[in-house]
Amino acid sequence: MVSKAGNIFLSTAKAILFLVVLVAFFLGQNIFYTETVFYFRGNFAVLMIYAANLYFTSRIYHGFSFGSSDLHEIILSWIFCLLLTNAIQYFVLALIPYELLPVTGFLIVFLVQIALVIPLILILEKLYYRFNPAQVAIIIYGREKKAREYQSIIKKHRKRYKISRIVSHDEAENMMKNYIDKSESVFFLDVNESIRDRLLEYCYLKNKRTYILPTFSGVLINAAGISWISNTPMFLPKSPEPDFGTRLIKRLMDIVISAITIIALGWLMIITWAIVRFYDHAPAIYKQTRLTKGGRHFTIYKFRSMRPDAEDDGIPRLTSRDDDRITPVGRFIRMTRIDELPQLFNVLSGSMSLVGPRPERPEIAKQYEEIYPNFAFRTKAKAGITGFAQIYGQYNTAPEEKLFLDIMYIETLSIWQDCKLLLQTLKVVFKKSSTEGISTDSTTALK
Repeated sequence: MVSKAGNIFLSTAKAILFLVVLVAFFLGQNIFYTETVFYFRGNFAVLMIYAANLYFTSRIYHGFSFGSSDLHEIILSWIFCLLLTNAIQYFVLALIPYELLPVTGFLIVFLVQIALVIPLILILEKLYYRFNPAQVAIIIYGREKKAREYQSIIKKHRKRYKISRIVSHDEAENMMKNYIDKSESVFFLDVNESIRDRLLEYCYLKNKRTYILPTFSGVLINAAGISWISNTPMFLPKSPEPDFGTRLIKRLMDIVISAITIIALGWLMIITWAIVRFYDHAPAIYKQTRLTKGGRHFTIYKFRSMRPDAEDDGIPRLTSRDDDRITPVGRFIRMTRIDELPQLFNVLSGSMSLVGPRPERPEIAKQYEEIYPNFAFRTKAKAGITGFAQIYGQYNTAPEEKLFLDIMYIETLSIWQDCKLLLQTLKVVFKKSSTEGISTDSTTALK
């Protein structure tokens, strides 16, 4: 568990970062926008609005995730956090003189804030791990293959965890409890449900931090509400079909945002079309059949990033690491996600949504369903350009994990969540790992 000193440190770190950003904004406002400066109460009100915006954006981008996110992730979060906060505040201040203000001042304030915040984050991150050294952790597993797979993932986070032992759930329960006593964190990976429940109760009693690899039923229960039958509480998983009001607002958001984005980025799409088209004189738009709600097929549109003969052998396959089928132009537009812009026309037509499960190819989905029958449940919602799987997963995320991420989205679907995911998508563009392909000797993400 995080120590008391660690909790105090996190609270102090939040206060320091907030104060530095607020002071930089206040000084910038007084220097560049004197027409928006008031007496004490007015300035206090403006600062409170800015602080509320900053808190709002830091929650969206997880700006204070010391100990749970990598350093580069926290820095990237703060860059987007400050961009969004200053953009909102710009329009708030513009309401005072009833005219658009020069953006130069806000740009300088943003750059000064970044110059102050990044060194602070570097210092605070080091101090955090001084207060909270790596926790001694054990892995209790049901399948050895899964344990080895996740051991390599956990080992990448050496600052947070130090694995002391890997234990099969077939070992004697007393021995496993003895190992738990000597650890600070426990990872449960595919552990037999009855054994896991008993050990989980023991961890709770001993105040051990526990991490549980989700199961399909576990994801449903996690998103469930509470229903009282007489005086008995019961978990009530949500219906995968949102109410009429949510569906209506979601569709209106799809139409408005996709139309505005198409108009705003039309010039970029035209330039991209021309470059792709004239690079090898083949069609610039790539069409492919994908799955959406109810298992229906639809044609997805993307800018072509591969050679025209990429699948002339008739074998459907995902992109692999260092795939030689990708053209030089294609590598750039995939890295920057420009190749996905034509999907906005899919959203406008209604075959896709801005936010939803990643649309899978029917041939590949069929292979996944042979091993994971529940994989078909992802089509209980309309396919989307972005979503849980696209933001928290990667292109090569294993099908089982992709299923859990998409079901988590479906079970917690709301307009507010869609808004957060759309804003978080901006950050994903700058994460190289999110477009990493599958292994070179594979055709799907099955391992």
